[in-house]
Amino acid sequence: MNLFYSNNIDNEKGQISLTDQENRHLIKVLRKSIGEVISVTDGVGNTYKCKIINTDKTSSTLSIINIDKNDSNFPKLSIAISLTKKTNRFEWFLEKATEIGIHEITPIISEHTEKSNLNIDRSNKLLISAMKQSLRSRLPILNTPISFEDYLIEKKCGENNFIATCKKNNYSLFEKKLIKGFPANVLIGPEGGFSNNELNFAKNTNFMPISLGNYRYRTETAGIGVCMIFSLINK
Repeated sequence: MNLFYSNNIDNEKGQISLTDQENRHLIKVLRKSIGEVISVTDGVGNTYKCKIINTDKTSSTLSIINIDKNDSNFPKLSIAISLTKKTNRFEWFLEKATEIGIHEITPIISEHTEKSNLNIDRSNKLLISAMKQSLRSRLPILNTPISFEDYLIEKKCGENNFIATCKKNNYSLFEKKLIKGFPANVLIGPEGGFSNNELNFAKNTNFMPISLGNYRYRTETAGIGVCMIFSLINK
């Protein structure tokens, strides 16, 4: 099954338009033609069964046959994760987190972060590709990079806020503190970890320190570990 993505949906006319890369994939790669039926997601939980009614080099028009609305009550996981020095490692995290299932990703810049910029357009394309490949109907929210302090101030009033640390302070494991059925917000630091000042600041802004186990993980590995634990606890 091939899944396409479009946010150009006219529910009044019952039509969807595919353009750019999605249209090229439809007519050039898969060589789909008028009359064939395909599936399209809008990235917000809906999957549309559609019939192709017109195609050309710039766009294709689809007629909506029916809509499968995903009203899942699966709790939302938000991860604020330090940018990594090597872009391909951060992009690997974006891809795999989308495949596993994540609601929101916020790149953060902390004391030991070695990079401060991210190509948002390229990253969103990776998210779309991972969503389609895994046949998911929800596209994760990707925010622009923000400082560690600003993120904590923004989120301090929330609940189920956690900060992952590898410091040996006998902190509880993430899975022991995670409450099934509730959303969670988790901070993941750079490879140098969060500083003591950052950890104390997090504690004072309603973020609970947690451990991911006895081993020290790379930033992107820790992020995927959090995704897996959250998914397994709530399945």
